[in-house]
Amino acid sequence: MTEQPLPWVRSLCSLAPLAGLVGRPGRPNGVSAIVRVQGEEEWLEPCLRSIRGFADEIVVLDNGASPETRRILEAVRPALGSLLRVEERPHLDLFALSNFGLAASRFRWVIRWDADFVAHTSGAGDIRALRQFLLQLDPRRYYLVRVGAVEVAGDLFHQFPDLRVRFDGQAVVWSPAIRYVAVHRTVAAGELATPDRVLRDGRAVSRSLESLRTPPYYKVLTWDRPAYVHVNIKSRRHMLLRHFWLEWLEAVSRGSAETREDYAARRAREDWGIGTWDEAEQAYLQSYCRQLVPFDAERCGPYPELLEPYLKNPGYRLEYRGETVIGRRERRESSHVR
Repeated sequence: MTEQPLPWVRSLCSLAPLAGLVGRPGRPNGVSAIVRVQGEEEWLEPCLRSIRGFADEIVVLDNGASPETRRILEAVRPALGSLLRVEERPHLDLFALSNFGLAASRFRWVIRWDADFVAHTSGAGDIRALRQFLLQLDPRRYYLVRVGAVEVAGDLFHQFPDLRVRFDGQAVVWSPAIRYVAVHRTVAAGELATPDRVLRDGRAVSRSLESLRTPPYYKVLTWDRPAYVHVNIKSRRHMLLRHFWLEWLEAVSRGSAETREDYAARRAREDWGIGTWDEAEQAYLQSYCRQLVPFDAERCGPYPELLEPYLKNPGYRLEYRGETVIGRRERRESSHVR
């Protein structure tokens, strides 16, 4: 999100560690996965299990996790053993939390692994192939690797047409010089991705985005084989809060003291003329789901193995009348922890 050097400049600068112009990486050659949790994380169990063969440590940053999320952490702990480390930091803001995670990690490679990422653990997309690729890169140099992912939204069987595959996942070689920063942007509604355009009515959006800033001596590579699925499937409440989340961060950066809930409720009243939280949730859910299209298995490949129980017993399912989406059936997902 921040302005980056031209590719040829980066390629030249990436040789700096070999020439002794900057210090070389000093951490052990392994992978640290940083997982931020806050509130209820519905996909946390398959998320953590899916990187058991990929990461050398899984650092969970508890930023105010719900009792249910903490129960899932304890239930999955025996399967992860010493890989799992939980750091409680309930009072840090988003950017400070991410930077704490960088500092708390121990290995050369760091990947921020969101609590709704579920990796492939078999087949052509097996994330262990990504691990092998990362660990075999020149240990004397610094890299940032963009990682491909498939996104599902609404339910496991649908996607947004312009967000089937994305490359905003990043594995990066740690150094004290890398840092997550806030980037403030005002974007016209027509330039937003489909989910962010829902109910915007042409309004420009002022948002605070999170970006990983790296020095110019980091060589940028791309792992174009989707290694995981972003399971962008949440409760109605979570979806409504997420819709206004980046704008709320921007408001907070300018001194607002509103909570996320109060901010979202006020915006629903002002922008949509909706007075109750339940009505706002329903209006947003219906508009959101109507933008979705069926999952493209030919382009996106199979689902990760760890999602199979959820495919057989889905907690969310879009409802149709003819060819038109009219809503979504939603129930509390039962635990699949084994």
